[in-house]
Amino acid sequence: MLFLVLVNADQLITSGFDKKLLFWDIRVEKASSCLRSLSTEVNCMSVSAFNLTVGAGASVHVYDLRKSEKPIQSKEPYNGTQLRCVSSIPYAKGFAVGSVDGRVALQISYPSSSNDIGYIFRCHPKSKDAKHHFASVNDIAFSPLVSGTFVTGDNEGHVIMWDAGSRKRLAELPTYPNSIASMSYNHVGQLLAVASSHTYQEANEIEEPPQVFIHKVDSIDTRSVSSASKS
Repeated sequence: MLFLVLVNADQLITSGFDKKLLFWDIRVEKASSCLRSLSTEVNCMSVSAFNLTVGAGASVHVYDLRKSEKPIQSKEPYNGTQLRCVSSIPYAKGFAVGSVDGRVALQISYPSSSNDIGYIFRCHPKSKDAKHHFASVNDIAFSPLVSGTFVTGDNEGHVIMWDAGSRKRLAELPTYPNSIASMSYNHVGQLLAVASSHTYQEANEIEEPPQVFIHKVDSIDTRSVSSASKS
């Protein structure tokens, strides 16, 4: 599997089964440098400003792209549980990581405040017998419009909006026809795109055709979360 993140319009970083973080200039044909060779295959990556956050196995490593000889931070948030996704926070230093067993670890450091945030929670709905789901958290996306607001999407088609500061659920969108493969806000945070697709993680995933749903964020609340267009 290949993971890719854009640094800017001309540069990107990739990683695959070779366990290397490769820095590319898309104006030339070959990788310009190898940022780092890792001991474990990369599960996920995210970049914000000069910070590259990498999930490898059960560990998170944060690199400063200006001096990437060694990570500026390394941690294992779930005591050995494999990571599934990572998302850098656009308005602060920090990240959120999702695990294969349905948990999210959040770490936010605000530069002008002492109210740093750090906790782990199990984020997706309970089943009818009141037991927690253990579906993989496939993606996490932070709103560029409302500080502290983010959405999580799992392998059973659930998308939930959260407030990081209050640790409360803000809204749950209608369950999607397939697993959540990816989510993204537009640059001003007024639209949320949700990709529903087979993610090849489980044998019992429903093989519906891939679909992309576009939600208007200002129409999503706890009372009515049904306004979405499909393409």
